[in-house]
Amino acid sequence: MSKLRNTASFAIAIAATGLALAAPQASAEIGTSVIIAGGGLSNGYGTGCTYNVVANSNSTARIDVTDNGVWIGASEGSPSPKTHTIKWTPATPGTHTLLVTQGQDSKTIVLTVGTGINGGSSCLVI
Repeated sequence: MSKLRNTASFAIAIAATGLALAAPQASAEIGTSVIIAGGGLSNGYGTGCTYNVVANSNSTARIDVTDNGVWIGASEGSPSPKTHTIKWTPATPGTHTLLVTQGQDSKTIVLTVGTGINGGSSCLVI
């Protein structure tokens, strides 16, 4: 009985090792941040005001951005890794989940958006 248990344990260990080695690896590595375009009177993120979603990447593939599951834009691919910028203008107040994806890699940014008063170069959020 002991020999059977040792054989079963060994088989499970081999299978687990094979699964770990076969796990998919992400080829892109992105870091994301949301930057307020224009600065000024802003005290958060506001509706009707435009912000840049900036993603730094070590991959040349395009980057896609969605807001609460709705596609808002993509950057173009490039011949060398770069900083990708996509414009974002929230239309509704509340919680917004931005998902930035490149291939199999993704980053999530959760923001609260208030009512914005767009002053051109600045945004007042109330």
